[in-house]
Amino acid sequence: METTSVLVPQDGFRQAIAKLPTGVTVLTTVAGDSPVGCTANAVMSLSADTPSVLVSLGSRSRTLAAILETGRFAVNTLSWAQRALTRKFAVGSPAERFAGVPWRPERRIPVLSAAGVALVCEVGDTATLLDHTVVVGQVVWLRDTNATPTVLYGREQYPLGA
Repeated sequence: METTSVLVPQDGFRQAIAKLPTGVTVLTTVAGDSPVGCTANAVMSLSADTPSVLVSLGSRSRTLAAILETGRFAVNTLSWAQRALTRKFAVGSPAERFAGVPWRPERRIPVLSAAGVALVCEVGDTATLLDHTVVVGQVVWLRDTNATPTVLYGREQYPLGA
């Protein structure tokens, strides 16, 4: 018996998937001498034996291109105090994303100064799946401030523990 798969509409999928709580992060790297970055919520722990994370970015992302060129990137978890940066790094002008945002270089990668957790990673394996590229980042540096993290749920942000 032959079956035909019918995919659900994109808007219905987006509405449903927004109900999966997720952390809010900003991925940062450099393009030439300039810091670049974007908001990302497709970030997860991959392994503790070889400390590593898995991130997924749209294959046409400028930040992804810079990550692959540089070979390093940072995962910055946004603290509740930094929640306004989510939108700035998601839809703001790429040239303006770092304007007024305190950061410092760590292993030559920009790390947001007030990030609750910051991980600097070296690019490991990559795989292109559908319209995204998955990047394995091997963690070579970390900072954990114990700041209250921000969680995204239903397109709204909440402090974890609230």
